[in-house]
Amino acid sequence: MHTFEELRAKNNTFIYREYKVEIKDGSVKLTYFFDLTLDGKTTTFIHKLTLKNNNFDFNTDMENIYFHIGLAESISYYKIAAPQDYIIRCAKINTDQIKWFQKLFFNGLGEFIYLNKIDITQDTLVNFMCYDENDELKYIDVKTKDANIIPIGGGKDSLVSYELLKDEFDDTYLFSMNPIVASKNILDKHPENSITLKRELDIEKIIKFNNDGYLNGHIPFSSILGFISIWVGLLYKTKYIILSNEASASEENIIYNNQKINHQYSKSFEFENDFRDYISTYITKDVEYFSFLRPLDEIHIGKLFALKAKEHFNTFRSCNVGSKKNIWCAKCSKCLFTYIMLCNEISDQKLEEIFGSNMLDDETLLETFTALSQDDEVKPFDCVGTYDEVNYALSKKQKTYSKENMPKLLKDYKAKNIAYGFNVELEHDNNLPNKFRKILDEALKQLNK
Repeated sequence: MHTFEELRAKNNTFIYREYKVEIKDGSVKLTYFFDLTLDGKTTTFIHKLTLKNNNFDFNTDMENIYFHIGLAESISYYKIAAPQDYIIRCAKINTDQIKWFQKLFFNGLGEFIYLNKIDITQDTLVNFMCYDENDELKYIDVKTKDANIIPIGGGKDSLVSYELLKDEFDDTYLFSMNPIVASKNILDKHPENSITLKRELDIEKIIKFNNDGYLNGHIPFSSILGFISIWVGLLYKTKYIILSNEASASEENIIYNNQKINHQYSKSFEFENDFRDYISTYITKDVEYFSFLRPLDEIHIGKLFALKAKEHFNTFRSCNVGSKKNIWCAKCSKCLFTYIMLCNEISDQKLEEIFGSNMLDDETLLETFTALSQDDEVKPFDCVGTYDEVNYALSKKQKTYSKENMPKLLKDYKAKNIAYGFNVELEHDNNLPNKFRKILDEALKQLNK
């Protein structure tokens, strides 16, 4: 196995060499070339994105966003050895931009840093360098319309956004990268307003490096989605990119070497603010990125899902383990968390039908259950909510059972340090434009009825 310290001791480099744009039959194909040099030997990774055939306007100079998508995507290959020197050959960014990407790489690779036990700072993880002859990036100006793009992942959060917004605007597009079955179910209902993108990692080379003992770990995928969504918004001339990230995505999993390690960093409110500022300063002011569900916590979202999305109960999916098979594995932290968030809103019988078992009665999940509910543990590295949200839901559910029929995981459960009180209000900081805030307010009022 290769250690970070061993790799850093060698003169390894990462190069973002170039990107190519091919427009054919109305589709756009972006191809990126990244070079990783280890011990004098260079491996070239080829990364591809294809936006399917549609009526695009190709008159706008998009070089700026093409470049930035590649810079965001490169982290999947950079992490293999995490060399200090990152050379950019195909564009020029300034000192402030470099600092912005140093922060993204440091925090976005926080889980990677923690699990690989790396002792590093934000300033020393990666040194971005641009060649002087690189071209400066041109600011993008387009005339956008009052329209929306909603990324659809197939889980309960994006489905809540979809259900609350689908009838509010004539020009609402649904966007999915490498859509799974759950996403396709939604896209197929709106063929004229659906946008799909095929994303192809140079996976065979990545797997070979992993098998050879190089570094591996989680990346800030939502930052990649962010830059790609801005590009799609520019192509379709839509004003709003509407994410579905909730307030609790901002909570860290653990603090390590004074760094907040957050599996969901690129879904956090901090990243959202940083991203909005970066886009408006360096790329375009014509497309606005925000999370529609940011004012809400997971309890709100669970209630709204149960109220508004009944038709999706049997088709929604957000289990990473079972996504390719279109199932809930019913054994991971994401499955158990989702089950807990819905256990007070959907009947036991229906939940068992959805997940294939009563997960609160599964003793094999005790370790995961404890990690989700007890704040002296490391919160599972998955897209899960806060300890208080979990304990609120479990405490409420526990009261519905007698001692005789209590599920196994709730028999010895005692809520710990509950500081959470549920309010049907928009109470968390957010970037919602007023018209979207009003829609969310109206939806929440229905929870009181």
